[in-house]
Amino acid sequence: MSAEYIKVKTPGGASAQGKPRVYFTCHADDFERSFDKICDKIFAAQNCAVYYTPDMNFIIPEENRATDMERMNLFVIPVSLKLLTTPNRAMDFDFKYAIEKHIPVLPIMIEPGLDPIYSRKDKFGSRQYLDMATFDSTAISFEEKLKKYLSAVLIDDKTAERVRAAFDAYIFLSYRKKDRHYANELMRLIHKNPVCRDIAIWYDEFLTPGEDFNDAIEKALDKSELFALLVTPNLINEKNYVQTTEYPAAKKAQKDILPAEMEPTDKKELQKQYKDIPDCVNAHDDEEFRRRLLESVREIALMENDEDPEHNFLIGLAYLEGIDVEVDRQRALELITKSAEDELPEAMEKLRDMYHDGAGVQLSYQEALKWAKRIVDYNKRKYGEESEETIKALGNLAFYYSKDGQYQEALKINEKVYPLCLKTFDEEHPHTLTSLSNLASTYSKLGQHKKALELNIKAYELSCKVLGEEHPDTLNSLNNLAGTYGELGQHKKALELNIKAYELRCKVLGEEHPDTITSLNNLAGTYGELGQHKKALKLGTKAYELSCKVLGEEHPDTLNSLNNLAGTYGELDQHKKALKLGTKAYELRCKVLGEEHPDTLTSLNILAGTYSKSGQHKKALKLGTKAYELRCKVLGEEHPDTLNSLNNLALTYGDLGQYKKALELNTKAYELHCKVLGEEHPDALTSLNNLAGTYSKLGQYEKALELNTKAYELRCKILGEEHPDTLTTLNNLAYSYCEIGEYDISVELFEKCFSLCKKVHGETSAATLNTYSNLAKAYNAAGNYEKALSICDEIAECGAELSEKIIKELAGIYEKHGFKDKAEALRARLY
Repeated sequence: MSAEYIKVKTPGGASAQGKPRVYFTCHADDFERSFDKICDKIFAAQNCAVYYTPDMNFIIPEENRATDMERMNLFVIPVSLKLLTTPNRAMDFDFKYAIEKHIPVLPIMIEPGLDPIYSRKDKFGSRQYLDMATFDSTAISFEEKLKKYLSAVLIDDKTAERVRAAFDAYIFLSYRKKDRHYANELMRLIHKNPVCRDIAIWYDEFLTPGEDFNDAIEKALDKSELFALLVTPNLINEKNYVQTTEYPAAKKAQKDILPAEMEPTDKKELQKQYKDIPDCVNAHDDEEFRRRLLESVREIALMENDEDPEHNFLIGLAYLEGIDVEVDRQRALELITKSAEDELPEAMEKLRDMYHDGAGVQLSYQEALKWAKRIVDYNKRKYGEESEETIKALGNLAFYYSKDGQYQEALKINEKVYPLCLKTFDEEHPHTLTSLSNLASTYSKLGQHKKALELNIKAYELSCKVLGEEHPDTLNSLNNLAGTYGELGQHKKALELNIKAYELRCKVLGEEHPDTITSLNNLAGTYGELGQHKKALKLGTKAYELSCKVLGEEHPDTLNSLNNLAGTYGELDQHKKALKLGTKAYELRCKVLGEEHPDTLTSLNILAGTYSKSGQHKKALKLGTKAYELRCKVLGEEHPDTLNSLNNLALTYGDLGQYKKALELNTKAYELHCKVLGEEHPDALTSLNNLAGTYSKLGQYEKALELNTKAYELRCKILGEEHPDTLTTLNNLAYSYCEIGEYDISVELFEKCFSLCKKVHGETSAATLNTYSNLAKAYNAAGNYEKALSICDEIAECGAELSEKIIKELAGIYEKHGFKDKAEALRARLY
């Protein structure tokens, strides 16, 4: 490649001739920090050549793209916030060009927390990336993943040798560098004839000016059966290398010579400068060119290999990668597919990888999944169900099911793969640890957090044993484990682990490392779950400020911190502040991620809830309706996040007193949750809980009691008796008994709920005080006024911050029994 604007880097400065071609492109500001580092890692994994433009703003001219870009085997793009959010050549031109031409793209994440922007449809979407920015909790390193990826996308030296050995013969293509844009065209004209399909063409595409390549040309001529000369006026208008070296060498070696005229050229001058040159053939005269070509190659073109799957596969690879032929991805796909249909294992694997990576074909996880299934079936028949080959194929199949969103299918396979790995490999083997991590992740995606917890505990313990307690991967496992405890409502345990993770990350990575800030944010969230909102506010504010400093105000992780901070202000009943920050988070997410991004819709959903908490129910209804409609459009009507919006919308209608509409939406949400996630899924139980509440508001207390009883029994079974959601339902169940006049049962259940809340949340948490207030109301309703007033006194004097709801309820009890001074003192605390 002789264009001055393109440079090439190879391992040890070796020749680029014959090596797989990698095109490196990035945001101009990222070049210095990423180019050498990424090249070194690529060269450690694969013998290839990396092409780049020193000026990352330079756009390759259109007339040169076929020779300079279309023949590339892979585009590598370092991903940063600037790449995703500011105009640049890499995203605005190079990435689009690669997708258009079905050239595989490898994004490499060099900054953490960019997934929400990265996954936008107008960015990289669902395309897989490799992560250099954060640590992976599995035992597979970035370097190992890179090596595996490159081996799937690029052709290694051994395979390239097999490809070259599969050709029937070689043609030497000679041309002036000025005419290199005609080289691909002439190769296509030669290979247009089916007889010539398996004939390779050698040409010095990648030999750079000034390089001593006489030896390379001599060897290429020696193995070539035909010397094809690309004829244009450039061949005769000045002294050139073709005239002085290549043509005389071909004559001396007594090679057949086929001059192919690509532009009208002075024939007499050509004869004068190129002694004994045969008559030119017009390359654009299909019939004449075909006749002359067949005359030249009829002795070397073979047809007997055309039904051999391995031969077809290797020739397909040649056209896919441009190994001594032009790149022809359609022909490559046809040949490789034919070999795969004939059950050649490496062809099936290549086709699977091609569809997964978008290499030579339109990216399609469904097609990748189809071939992953075929590989499993083949391996089972050939090697048996418990062989290493079958286990690896099953792991890949689970991965493709997960990529396609079929988590239940992925779970079935992962549940089979992990025991097989334990049986076949060591417990600490990378394959086993990966399968353990995959299984835990799949359980988590399906809401089966208890099972996920069991596996995450094991993964953490193994990581401590193998890597050490302070290794970054171990800390990532610890972080995941804390998150799973949080999902299960075991917030005290989650708090303990989040504190440990945060302190260790501060020690190992530093306070301002993005992973440390993530731990700080998680810690703030856990304090919030425990009702310690002032503590949550302090830590959440620190996390947000550090995120702004380290990552920037518009970074997705920063916006996540901002969103959480808005929620904390809402829990503290500081609704103006909550609305201000929630609005800012939503507007910035609209700007950075787009109005329809799932994270943006989460902000919209939360903002609607904040308006509802502040009593602005009409505004909440407007935003909640928008969030639901957009989630239906973007995620689908049955997506769990959409059902969450539907639930919230029903609550808002209830707040507006439109209970019939609320009941209609609650019923729909519950039925869809049961259909999509199952009757026992935590989200389905939340819908059931809300449905019971709506029946209560409609005065259908017996129906409310029936549903609350069902919800409580199922939450005890699924989540455990001490889970916060279970305690919420127990509180509601006690209230239902109060509504039907069963005061003794109501008091008994409120007592139980209060006792458990103290244990789970602490004595002065908002949830505990709310239950204690309800207990006072139940005693009051049951006629035990002394006990009711005693509880009111205890709550008023506990020193904790009380919600507006609790203050109003206690003040009401005081007033009913003539203690107006106490009622006024409580109300004064609101102001």
